[in-house]
Amino acid sequence: MPLRVLAVDDFEPWRSFVSSVLRGQPNVQNVVEVSDGLEAIRQAENIRPDLVVLDIGLPKLNGTKTARRIREVSPDSKILFVTAESSPEVAGAALEAGGSGYVVKSDAGRELLAAVRALVEGKRYISARLVGHVFPRTSDIAKSQTFHELQVYSDDASLIDSFARFVAGGLNTGNAVVVLATDEHRRGLDQILHARGFDLSAVVGSGGYIPMDVGELLSTVMVHDRPDAERFTELVNRVVSRAGKAPNGTDRRVLACGECSPYLLAKGKLDAALRMEELWDAAVYKFGLGTLCGYMTRGFRGSEKHRIMQAICSMHSRVVPQNFNPLLA
Repeated sequence: MPLRVLAVDDFEPWRSFVSSVLRGQPNVQNVVEVSDGLEAIRQAENIRPDLVVLDIGLPKLNGTKTARRIREVSPDSKILFVTAESSPEVAGAALEAGGSGYVVKSDAGRELLAAVRALVEGKRYISARLVGHVFPRTSDIAKSQTFHELQVYSDDASLIDSFARFVAGGLNTGNAVVVLATDEHRRGLDQILHARGFDLSAVVGSGGYIPMDVGELLSTVMVHDRPDAERFTELVNRVVSRAGKAPNGTDRRVLACGECSPYLLAKGKLDAALRMEELWDAAVYKFGLGTLCGYMTRGFRGSEKHRIMQAICSMHSRVVPQNFNPLLA
């Protein structure tokens, strides 16, 4: 869908930067630039933009008051605050005023387009440096449906990078994310997230990011070398209950990425790997989760593994790559 964008900032070079970035996107139809809050309200009423990119420190009327007025005259417009203010209190006030997203200007080079995509998809976006703080939910943010995806990777680096994108996307859109991975993969994941500006101590402290060791987790749910359904469900219930509640008591959607079944597959426990995917598939729909299971191509060698992997693939809502065939791995 072609997007009409209103860019509001009193610093002309910054408006030009935002406009040039957005005009380079194939789905952007037009970008209108204005320099103050009152003119932003007039333009919003006239053109009914799909997206408003809004600063806070504006002349005539500040950004939060401008956002409230824009919501009145153009209620379908999504508002993305892009501002120098990095205070959680300021960000919270901006979101409460009607913003669906908040990006700190110093991070806009790597976050602006991701934020725009999130808002267009009906999601919320919070700048990485602010993830971990509790912000008000906006009523127009759509809740994603459950999913249970499987992705196949050629090496460890591609798995870690994919998990990092999954985690960052989940955190930036206000969800909680659980990671079930090996120590090596969790260390690599944390390095990437730190480099992208996430304060992991704050996010972990808020319960929004829960990294878990896959080997330790499996040791608590296995009985006679098979995952026990009751133990597994109890564990998932505890984790989801913790992740699904923000510190202020509001509900959060829970996403999970991990390698429980791949870990068992690598240990030669084929039936246990299949049973684990069966339990995860049931948990996805019982708890309303969005999950990504990461497999390595090196784990599929052997005719018996091919049989198990065909059954595992059939349990997932999507397999990437789409034409993946375990017989050819």
